Amino acid sequence: MIGGRFERQLPIFGGEGQERIMNATVGVAGCGGLGVTLITLLAEAGVSRYVLSDPDYPDITNLNRQFIYSAGDQRPKSQISAEWIMALNPLAEIEVHSEPFGDGTESMFDPCDIIVDCLDNMGSRMKLADYAYAKGKPLVHGGISGFEGQIAVSIPGGTPSLRDMIGTCAGEGVGVPVFGAAVSVIAAMEAVEVLKIISGLGTETAGKLVAVDLSSMSMQTADLRGKS
Repeated sequence: MIGGRFERQLPIFGGEGQERIMNATVGVAGCGGLGVTLITLLAEAGVSRYVLSDPDYPDITNLNRQFIYSAGDQRPKSQISAEWIMALNPLAEIEVHSEPFGDGTESMFDPCDIIVDCLDNMGSRMKLADYAYAKGKPLVHGGISGFEGQIAVSIPGGTPSLRDMIGTCAGEGVGVPVFGAAVSVIAAMEAVEVLKIISGLGTETAGKLVAVDLSSMSMQTADLRGKS
C-alpha cells in the first residue's frame, strides 16, 4: 500500500514511520515563502492531513520566492495552498483558515499533532509558541533574512518553549530582504524536522537553535535546553 511513490524513503522511515507520516495532522502557520516550500515537501513525502492558516493575499513582491502564487490571484494564500496540496495529493484532508492566528483563533490548531512556524512577525510567533507549549504540541520554527536563517524545535516537557529560546531575537517582517533559494533551504530544514518527529525517528535538534549562514555555508548550534 505504501510502496511505489514512497519506495525510496521507506529505508529511511520504515513502513511504520511512513504510516505515521501519512496519518499525522500538521499545522502550518503562514503560507508565505517558508510555508509554500514546506507544504510542497511534506505533501511529496506523504503528509496527508493539514491545518493551514494565513490571512494574506498574493502580491507581486511575493513572487521571487512564493512560487505557487500569481499576482493576479485575489484568493487567500491559505486557499491557494490547499489547492496546491490537493494537486500533489488528491486524498489530502485540509482545514483552511484565512484569519491570523491569535486571540480568539487559537483553537484552529487543536487537531494538530505538530505545528510549523512559517510566520514573518514576532508577535504572532510568540502567541503561537505559548499556545503550542500550553497544549503540549511540538513546534518547529524557521526564520530567514538575507543569507541568514535559523531553525529551532520546541517539544513541551522536554525542552524550553520557543518563547524562552528565541523570544529576544529580532523578528522578521515587512521589508526583510529575502530570495527564493535561501528561503527554500530553511523551509526544507523545517520539513526534515517535521518528518523526523512525526515518523517516530525523533530529532536531536530539540531544544537547540541552529543558525545558518548561507553566505559562508556554515552552521552554528546553541543548546538551549537549560534555558527557561
